[in-house]
Amino acid sequence: MGRSQANKRSNRSTITEKKKRHWNAREKIAIIMYHENGHSKNKIAAKFNIQINQLHNWISKKPQLLKVQPGVKCLNTGAKLKYPALETALLT
Repeated sequence: MGRSQANKRSNRSTITEKKKRHWNAREKIAIIMYHENGHSKNKIAAKFNIQINQLHNWISKKPQLLKVQPGVKCLNTGAKLKYPALETALLT
């Protein structure tokens, strides 16, 4: 009886979840440039395994992506400063 229960547990299938991919600014810019070279959004989405809407958002944020460092993954991280003038005065 103990052996059959062990077999039942081992025969269970597990559902694996898709891991989220985090793209840094350099990779996003490279994909945007690939689009600007004449490739369609559908083919790019299939090739890089991303959503078309995600690509559209990156294209709209291209000027901001060009300003940040290449390794940055998120554009707006952290809370907005309450006193930005005071912060810059303290840091300089």
